[in-house]
Amino acid sequence: MPRNAVLRVGKGRGFVVNHRNYLGHREPIIITAAHCLPFVPPCNPARYLEQQTYQRLLGALNRKPSVWATCLFVDPIADIAVLGSPDSQELSDKADAYSRLMDDMEVLAVADAPKQGIKRVPAKEVAITVSGERQVIMTEGFEHPTPGEGPARVLSLDGRWLDGQVTRRNGWLGFEPKKLIASGMSGSPILNADGAAIAVVSVDCMCPVIVDSLSAQLVRDIKARR
Repeated sequence: MPRNAVLRVGKGRGFVVNHRNYLGHREPIIITAAHCLPFVPPCNPARYLEQQTYQRLLGALNRKPSVWATCLFVDPIADIAVLGSPDSQELSDKADAYSRLMDDMEVLAVADAPKQGIKRVPAKEVAITVSGERQVIMTEGFEHPTPGEGPARVLSLDGRWLDGQVTRRNGWLGFEPKKLIASGMSGSPILNADGAAIAVVSVDCMCPVIVDSLSAQLVRDIKARR
């Protein structure tokens, strides 16, 4: 399991994946938890550069953050965010530092979390009493989702990959045993048995599934560079 794909993001963590940028080239980006960011950029596509750029946010694990980054995507409700290189024109020295950091990092693949199943509850006869008279009615059958389950791993604070189990309910994963998730691990990847990232550590019982929580465009671009 590639420990060197995980890095420092503020007081939390993030991990590196590749995606296809607007020019069609491979570019490393960082997935993290939204609450690891010092602020959320304004909801305005014409925002200023300084409103989406973070100073001294990134660094190697167990080192003081010193590298700048820009916000490419954030969903504070799902608690997931994506960071990229600072502007290479206005902040060329900061972009160079980001590139040097990425050169030393490994890259994780991204995959879907364990799929949920469907349980069919059949129609059945039910006896009821109406105005003192007993009647038998037929209920309608229905379907409901069953949780997806599978093995998973998280990176401990001391750099060890710890084995556990995830349970998927819609766009969220619960991780067991909960005691393996500690303060300071926010933004870490949750990996499947193949070593691909499937979710981001947020809280032990509700970690966002990556392919459900990122924008459709980002998911397509990440898959394009797998």
